[in-house]
Amino acid sequence: MRGTNDDHGKKNFTTMDDALIRQQPVTGIGLRRLAQLLRTNQEAVRNRATELGVSLVIGAESDVATDRRTIRCTDDGYVDPLLERLKNVYGK
Repeated sequence: MRGTNDDHGKKNFTTMDDALIRQQPVTGIGLRRLAQLLRTNQEAVRNRATELGVSLVIGAESDVATDRRTIRCTDDGYVDPLLERLKNVYGK
């Protein structure tokens, strides 16, 4: 069954997507990159962050180096390899 026009183009965010949006203020990942990871547009990410009560960190992405790290998805959520290595080194 096809959805209505209101449903067209809307992203159904998963709990893993929500976790990544909640971590954005901590990781500092750019809004454009976050939207690419979630395979949606920036406006949809902003709207979902508002629904979750998350204040996104939005800056001039052209002024900073592009984050090219690959974030892995595990059963526990999304894992940033740099943060994972730091936890292994410092034992936290």
